[in-house]
Amino acid sequence: MLILFPLTLIGVGFLIYALFASATLALPIGAGLAAGFGSAALGIAPLPSIVIGIAAFMGVIALGRFAAVSLSSRPARGMLIAVFAIPAAIAGFSVASAFASLAGFASFAVALVAGGLSGAVAAHRLADPVA
Repeated sequence: MLILFPLTLIGVGFLIYALFASATLALPIGAGLAAGFGSAALGIAPLPSIVIGIAAFMGVIALGRFAAVSLSSRPARGMLIAVFAIPAAIAGFSVASAFASLAGFASFAVALVAGGLSGAVAAHRLADPVA
């Protein structure tokens, strides 16, 4: 019993970290899921559909980073960052809102802060893509 409680807290903490980390990658994850499920709907076998989804996920990340490095215009870079940061902010807001309601307090302010932080992390990933 003494060892299970800390291990449970570590597991729950890692789950929360993984959910917010995936929220910052909302656009690539959405594109990968759409490509994978779309190819499965077209009748492609499950394993190639998974490979197509993973390739689309990695392709969106690679294209976003390449575009962030190659774009020299500030408005164009701002639009690219917004394309990645807005879905991340929405996903972070949704995750935080769900956790807040599970914890027993439905705090809109907590969800707004978490959404803003998720969007900021996604924007930072493209603002300095080389690091």
